[in-house]
Order: sequence, then structure tokens, then C-alpha cells
Amino acid sequence: MASVYDAIIGLLRQHQIPYKEFDHEPILNYDDAEKQKQKFQWSGTESKNVFMKGDDSTYYVFVTFQGQRVDFKKLKELLGVKLSIASEDDVRAVAQCVPGCVAPFGFSSDITILLDPTLFTHTDYLFSPGVTTKTIQTNVQELKKIFDGLPNRKIDIP
Repeated sequence: MASVYDAIIGLLRQHQIPYKEFDHEPILNYDDAEKQKQKFQWSGTESKNVFMKGDDSTYYVFVTFQGQRVDFKKLKELLGVKLSIASEDDVRAVAQCVPGCVAPFGFSSDITILLDPTLFTHTDYLFSPGVTTKTIQTNVQELKKIFDGLPNRKIDIP
């Protein structure tokens, strides 16, 4: 089985999406991210991808950007399922990501992607490909090609 990182790079290449890849010190929180952002002079909106588990044992990833909050009450109303943050063990085993570095895509098709449509009002997007020592920078509009082609169920969250 390919890693989430390999899947992401494969999808970027398959869709001929220009991107920059940065190798850096581990990013474990937003302070670390800010230091690396300054060091590499990254531009763009930083991702926030929250891996969640439903009370029906299904998994979801909420794809948005830094500073956005997850409205669990709203999600329950929209989905009919109560969601909670998945355990670190689930992040590793199911999403195949390092906790705190959940990728926006690249995982198995049984994980539902909840998309914040305001994400696409931004230009450059910075995200972790599932590991602490790499960051991908690309145009968020280009990522629509990937999201549109994924076998995962996708739901826009207004």
C-alpha cells in the first residue's frame, strides 16, 4: 500500500498540478508552522484538516484553512451523524497520517471529505502530506481537479 504522501504526489503529477515541496524541521503545531513559513517565505493559506469519527463508526476529514473552527452541531444537523475528533491511533491507522499532520486527500475511498467551499476563495494553499517534515504549496483552484476526481464521498459544508 502506498503512503498518503506517495498518493498525494501521484495525484498532483497525474493532474499536472504545479506544486512546490519543502523539506523542513518537524511541524507539530501552528507556532512551528509559522517559524517554517518565515524561514522559507511561504505564501498562501495554511490548511486545517480535521480527522473525525462518526458515532456510526464512519470516518470524515474536514478540509478547511487555519483559523476556521469545526461546528460539530452544524455537522450533526447536516450529516445526521454525531462527529468527534478521531483518536491519534485512528489518525495513524485509518488516515495513515501523523497526528497533527492530516492531509486533505490521498487516503482510502471510505473516508468522506467534508469541504469548506470558502477554501476555494484563496489562492495558494499550504498543506501537510501526512508527515511532519514536508509541506506542499500549490494553487488551491488547481486542487479542485483532484477533489473532483477522487472516489471519496465529498460534501460541501456551507
